[in-house]
Amino acid sequence: MPLSPRQRHKLRMADRTRDAAWITTVIEDLVAANPETALFEIEQEFRDAGSQTYLIAGPGKFQVVTGGRLAMLWAVGVAGMTVEQNRAALAAKPISPP
Repeated sequence: MPLSPRQRHKLRMADRTRDAAWITTVIEDLVAANPETALFEIEQEFRDAGSQTYLIAGPGKFQVVTGGRLAMLWAVGVAGMTVEQNRAALAAKPISPP
């Protein structure tokens, strides 16, 4: 199910804080309210907004990285994945924070 305008607004307001813990909380709330929401949809909303926030998938969890593309590439490498593998994992809906 696509994100509602209200959900998109909540994500963008959280993104403005640059606080990974706050952004994680907002994402958890969105997913709890609508379990059909895939993390890939949330990641795509960040990309559409030109955000410096990225989601990194892990087995049964996710991590929020707020340092821009280089920080995302580093975090994906530390997780032992490629960017493409991360996208696929996000589409598989890992929903728990680290």
